Amino acid sequence: MGRSRYRRRSIALSAVTLLVCAGGGWVLFEALYDPRVPPAPPVVLHRPRSGDEITLVFGGDFAPTDAAMPRIRERGWRYPYEATAALLREADVSLVNLEAPVTRSDDRFPLYKKYIYKVEPAALAAWQWLGLDAVALANNHVGDYRDGGLDDTLWYLDGAGIAHAGAGMDETAARRPLIFDVAGTRIGYLAYLEDHPGYRMYLRSFARGGTAGCARLTRADVAEDVRRLRPRVDVLVVGVHWGENYRDVTPNQERTGRWLAGLGVDLVAGHHAHDVQPLEVWGDTLILYSLGNYAWGTPGWPHLRVGFLARVRVTPRWGAAAGRIRAVELLPLATQNSIVDFQPRPIRPDERSWLDPFLAGSRARGAEVELEGTTIRVGFPR
Repeated sequence: MGRSRYRRRSIALSAVTLLVCAGGGWVLFEALYDPRVPPAPPVVLHRPRSGDEITLVFGGDFAPTDAAMPRIRERGWRYPYEATAALLREADVSLVNLEAPVTRSDDRFPLYKKYIYKVEPAALAAWQWLGLDAVALANNHVGDYRDGGLDDTLWYLDGAGIAHAGAGMDETAARRPLIFDVAGTRIGYLAYLEDHPGYRMYLRSFARGGTAGCARLTRADVAEDVRRLRPRVDVLVVGVHWGENYRDVTPNQERTGRWLAGLGVDLVAGHHAHDVQPLEVWGDTLILYSLGNYAWGTPGWPHLRVGFLARVRVTPRWGAAAGRIRAVELLPLATQNSIVDFQPRPIRPDERSWLDPFLAGSRARGAEVELEGTTIRVGFPR
């Protein structure tokens, strides 16, 4: 009996040792594996200028999916955007984070994942109607239906004329930048998913060499991408999917945002928390840590009420003088689906108190933010 117990313990110990060694080897491989990938030329999209200055609009997380679908089937695919369409259409460039693949596939992520989403291809016509110019794909849900779902997403977006950044069928494509050439003034955009062990080793979210996935936020990669793109554009925006759901700004967000500022990025547009987070102006860079939700199809936590559309006004290039950010406004939206019935809308005057935590948190970070009516104006050092 003693020998049998000893043998079982030895086998168990050997199995644990094997697993630890395998796991350690995998972690070491992930840490050291750094394939040199050829850079991709930017995708350049030409847009006319609608006025004396250029207007950009950035939004947070969106996807017509999940709990929103009964209402969408009843009212149509345009329904989630009808109260905000004018805000996106009036912009020269509009971009939001698409947090779900567009696919008919049933080939889901094979391991446990609490939330898995997808969008029906019929949604694309509504996005064209909305005037959506581009979407960020660097997030933790774009791979919910594996590589095939991502491939479908790229195909449907390309067919609809909606640009995309932050994911691709190989690493070169995932890191490909966008340039919006608005009557000669160039706006650059890069998108990344925060480097997190769960994304890297469990979800396998990142494009590595010839494999599909998201652009991974590593300092070496981002610094190289910014170095290549910065001289080619007047204004450089980096979108980052980072932080923790329903939480405040994390120390890693703060460190990374300030590091991006040091690289010469003009605007950091963050998302993932599904709630707004305080902003910060660091040097000449505006860091929007989280814009919260746009038209997001899940019920959401009861305390979530607000998301932002960021309206960025850019002075055009004039001769040798580069275009630059002149002003930034945040347009607060009521996004709690139990209140707005899956159709976000501008907040009402009696809802202005919902903005108090954001205003207080931003001021605590030294930001100049003023609420005028239902618009937040951001002091920007330009």
